This record gives sequence, structure tokens and C-alpha cells, in this order.
Amino acid sequence: MTVVLSLLTQVLHIALMLAAAPTLAGAVSWLEARLSGRAGPPILAPWHDLVRLSRKTPISEDNVSAAASLAPAFALGATLSAAALVPSFTLGMALAPLADVLVIVSLLAAARAAAALAALDSGAARPGLAAQIASARAVLAEPAMMLAVVALGLIDGSFNLDLIVGQQREGLLLPAAASAVALTAMLALLFAEASGDGAALDQMQAGTGLALSRITVWLRRLVWIDLLGSLFLPVGMATADSAPLALLTGLAAWAVKLAAIAGGLSVVLTRLGKVPGHSLPDLLGVAALLALLATIMVLAGSGTA
Repeated sequence: MTVVLSLLTQVLHIALMLAAAPTLAGAVSWLEARLSGRAGPPILAPWHDLVRLSRKTPISEDNVSAAASLAPAFALGATLSAAALVPSFTLGMALAPLADVLVIVSLLAAARAAAALAALDSGAARPGLAAQIASARAVLAEPAMMLAVVALGLIDGSFNLDLIVGQQREGLLLPAAASAVALTAMLALLFAEASGDGAALDQMQAGTGLALSRITVWLRRLVWIDLLGSLFLPVGMATADSAPLALLTGLAAWAVKLAAIAGGLSVVLTRLGKVPGHSLPDLLGVAALLALLATIMVLAGSGTA
């Protein structure tokens, strides 16, 4: 019975992530517009865009290889696989044993690499330049995220995200100082992710390929928000074998956390503005240093540094 429940919660989790990614993107765009004094697009506008793009006939270029045509689907598959491993409203899902930090970071890096290779393969100047810039930023972003999560798992002795969240929920994982530093690093990474412009990477995409690229970006941002919520606000999370009321409580708590983090991000982006492209490497470098500091603090506290 436990196996069946873990499978059901895993399927529900994946469905919720796919449904929440465009909806959350629409809500963020609407809120940013309202904070700026504009009416803004409807919250469900991303869904309309996906339907519209999926009905368009893809435009194929003679100089683009088949691998580049498959890159949007590969990037979405890798990002969705990472999203499936990050717990949302419950722990103990079917794929929880595979939710290793290194696996999640590798999947996100593979998705980013696929998008960059597709842009480079097009031979166009602007997508190629955007791919180089995105790859250079990823050199700092992915290791920083991995270090921040690894810092949380060092005391537990496991890099399994499900176990790390479980220990954090019980308050047994880290001293408050190291946890606060890791949280600051993750917030800086999320701010940098939201400030980045991936539109140039999609210039050679059209139709279904563009729809896949857009939902990949939305899903990737949702993974970052979900990581923050599960690692630092693990309140209300249920387990796969919990009673239905506990699962409903977990769903409600997850929705509140998504709304709070996304709303706070929208307020910051509206009031302070997005980070300029030339300053993003500096922000990512600070996040990487903070993540490294959190790791050193944990090692020093355990007497192994």
C-alpha cells in the first residue's frame, strides 16, 4: 500500500509542477505589472501562449541539425526530471531515493547545455552570444546551488534531498548561522535567475519548439522556488503514507509558500529592478562565496575543517 501511495503522490507532484509552472509565471507577470501601475496580462496568458504556439507549424532552417531540433524536448525532459526529484507538498515519493543533489544539479546543467548548443548550432550571432553568456553564468550558478544544498546535507551525512528536507523539518540539521548564509546564497541565485534574459536563446525556435523552451524556463524557475520552500520553509509537508487531511494540508502549505516566495520576488524585482547583465556575474560570484562560507561553517562546527 505504501508503494502505491508513493507512486500516486509522485504522479500528482509531477502533474502539479507542470500545471504550476505556467500559472506561476502568469501570476508573477501580472503582479509585477500591477505593482508598476499597469493592468498587466491575464494570469492564464502563458497557457494561451502555449496553446497558440503548439498550433503553429515549426519553421525549419537548412543549416540547423536534427540535434538542435530535439534540444527543446531534451531540455524540457531534463528540467522536468529535476522537478520530479524536488519535493513539493510531501516527502517519501517514489523517486525520493534518486533525489540526490548532484543528480538534480546535473539535470539542470544538462538542460541549460542543450539550450545553449541549440543556439550555437543555429549559426546566428545573437543566439550564439546569448548561449556563451548563459554558459559562463552557469559555471558559477550551478556549483553555488550545489554547495548551498550540500552545506545543508553535510551534518546529516547524505546528499539525498528528501532526507535533507526531512532533517530540516525536524530542526536537527544545521546551526542557524550556517542555514541563514545558505539561504542568502539561494536567494541571490533565485534573484539572478529571475533577472536573466533567455529570450535571445529562443530566437531560432518557433511553434512547438518555442513552446517547449518557454515552459522549460518557467519550470526551471519553479524548481528554484520549490527548493527554497522545501529546504528553508518545510512546514506543513506531509509524507506519502499520511492521511488525506495531512496531504491536503501539505498541498495548501505548498501553494502558500509558492505565492509568498514568488510575490516577494516580484516586489523586489519591481522596486529594485532586475540586475543588469554586466552585474550578474558579480551577484553569482557573491552567491558562490556565500555557499562556500556556509559549507565551511558546517565543517568547522562539526570539527572536520
